[in-house]
Amino acid sequence: MKFTELSDYPVPAGTVTIWTPTTRMDPSGWQPDPRPFTYDQSASIRRSTIDDSDEHSWLGAIFEIDDKLDAEHFDTCLRRWLTRHEALLSTSDPTTADPDHGRRTYRGAQLGVDAEVAGDFDSGDDVRDLLIGVFDAGLAPTRWPHCLAATIESSHGVTVAFAADHVVMDAYSILLSMSEIRRLYTSARTSTATEMADVGSHLDFSVHDRAVGLGMTGEHPAVVRWRAFLDGSADAPGVGLPLVRPRLETRDRARTPRQRGISEYVADDSLATFVSSAARAGGHGTQTAVFAALAVALRTLTGRDTLRLTMPMHTRSEARYAGSVGWYVGLAPLEVDLAGADTFDDALAATASAIDAVRHLPSFPYQRVVELLGTGGEPEFVVSYLDIRHVPGAGEWDAAGAQILRGGSRSDREVYLWIARVPGGITVSTRHPGHDPADASIRDLITTYASILGALATEGTALPLSSYTCATFAGTAAMDDARPA
Repeated sequence: MKFTELSDYPVPAGTVTIWTPTTRMDPSGWQPDPRPFTYDQSASIRRSTIDDSDEHSWLGAIFEIDDKLDAEHFDTCLRRWLTRHEALLSTSDPTTADPDHGRRTYRGAQLGVDAEVAGDFDSGDDVRDLLIGVFDAGLAPTRWPHCLAATIESSHGVTVAFAADHVVMDAYSILLSMSEIRRLYTSARTSTATEMADVGSHLDFSVHDRAVGLGMTGEHPAVVRWRAFLDGSADAPGVGLPLVRPRLETRDRARTPRQRGISEYVADDSLATFVSSAARAGGHGTQTAVFAALAVALRTLTGRDTLRLTMPMHTRSEARYAGSVGWYVGLAPLEVDLAGADTFDDALAATASAIDAVRHLPSFPYQRVVELLGTGGEPEFVVSYLDIRHVPGAGEWDAAGAQILRGGSRSDREVYLWIARVPGGITVSTRHPGHDPADASIRDLITTYASILGALATEGTALPLSSYTCATFAGTAAMDDARPA
């Protein structure tokens, strides 16, 4: 399971159908909703009203269904999935300019899904280009529907792709949705019941998010912590690698190059298990190990003792939101100082302490923090870790050729790393500035990181840090020797 752009997936040729939710049979079903948007959603809506391009932040997935396509049952499946999650039936009200409270929600009984055959394609590249264009142009924070789906019927079966604007879905919601769509389609196709637990609504979570934010002031501990972190980020994104030079210094998004991405396995399942065991022996979890290894990798490449980054963490603090589709992600400022670390055990301890110090901060809305600080404050170096092995349906992903997708992005500054523990091991997916120096730096970082994880799994945690970095340089040199001239 990797996290890439659609351009990196081997999309099959075949007959493409686009599936678009519609409420035209009962437009009066749209009703004003007093529940506000979260601070993150409001910020996204504001940016969308300023940016008139066809490129917005969307997430999605692509996977195969082991059956032929039955249009009637796929329609039923999508409608059941949409009505299960209230966030997918709510949007900003076009009659109001209020990005905080101008919400409307569909409460009618005539939700439909339009199916339009886009054509028969002999080339998977043409199918890929079509889907990217449809998702880029069709999804936006201010325009419903916020989710679109496509099916590709080929000689090998049926491939399903769907995408949703980030304003209604986070990456975990994508994983949940992928499994739910597969289950609901199988249920409709075989006329069998599928039991799904009731889920909470992200709209109710939004009320809580606003209440928390309104209770904050400029002297709130979360604001104070973020102020200290952002005041020290003059060298953003803080990676210390040649990632963001030269900066274009332009506000014209169209002139900013599209970012590039890499997605690689840095450990297979066996190696990842050894990494976790080594961390547990010292009383730490896998999350601590993967961030400690990143801190050591960046110190190896840059000579800097301190790792400074923005760390996303989920905000599904109540059981009712565990299976809910929505944007349940908060941010924390992570600062790992390895200046006093002699062994990897020391690095683990420093990392655990740094994570524990900020673990509570994602529950305080970052965009509210930015508002109180009076700064733009868009994160530029972001690293997340997620263990997705226990998401419902995870055991079927490899057989279904499943992959998480993200839309394209334009930035000459932002660096994102998504580290995931998946059924097959540990993956690192990135997006970074779209020029060769950045690409080379990120590839060196991934190679270094993988080598350190390998040394950690085989050597344990008690050795001096130089032992892990020596293994890194040896591995890099071996790779260089193996490359063709």
